[in-house]
Amino acid sequence: MKFSFNKKIIAITGAANGIGRAAAILLATEGAKIIAIDKDKKSLDKLKLKLRNKCILKNINCINLDDIKINLKDIKIIDGLVNCAGIVPQNNLMNCSEVEWNHTLNTNLTSVFYITQYFMKVFLKRKKGSIVNISSVASSIKGVKRRFAYSTSKAAIIGLTKSIAADYSSKGIRCNVICPGTVDTPTWRKRVLSANNPIQTRKDYNSRQIIGRVGKPEEISDLILFLLSDRSSFVTGSVYNIDGGMSL
Repeated sequence: MKFSFNKKIIAITGAANGIGRAAAILLATEGAKIIAIDKDKKSLDKLKLKLRNKCILKNINCINLDDIKINLKDIKIIDGLVNCAGIVPQNNLMNCSEVEWNHTLNTNLTSVFYITQYFMKVFLKRKKGSIVNISSVASSIKGVKRRFAYSTSKAAIIGLTKSIAADYSSKGIRCNVICPGTVDTPTWRKRVLSANNPIQTRKDYNSRQIIGRVGKPEEISDLILFLLSDRSSFVTGSVYNIDGGMSL
């Protein structure tokens, strides 16, 4: 299956690491120009070294609306958006503080609202666009221990996606959501290494997927590529589990 992203401009939040970085590299390889959005400047600079002129860096904190408006005002054309920025706090109801709750929902959910609303104006003006949101199997799909605030935020992203699809698909703008299982990202590796028994923790994470391993960021980016492309022109409001069987 061939994809054509020549002359297309794709914005990606959380582009500096993990799934966002894998998506940026794949889409650039397919000919897209990447608007790489992240608050991690050091990792953004590394991405720029790899993608060179196929990448425009935007060192932005996506929970700061003023930061978004000031730093993205020069972006007048965009074909696709990937909302990938997020954090994974480990808590349950009783050990989740108000500070952590607010920070999680702001980072994982409100940032999606801010960025999508900002770029929606461009999509509406052009009467076309594709949005891909990154949720998680740990959401309304499956209960996962010690993911209280995280799962809440990710469940809301599924609802947000369906609402956007219902409101704007008739205007040429599609919106879909991907729900990964456990994926081998820098933040996941940090959680493993900080555990009391990293070797056992890694085994436990692997065993959550019936395939017997965690996913690779590149496996998620393949699906992102499809959903952004014209090959998925009849797909909107859909929820895609890509989880190695974790949700079964």
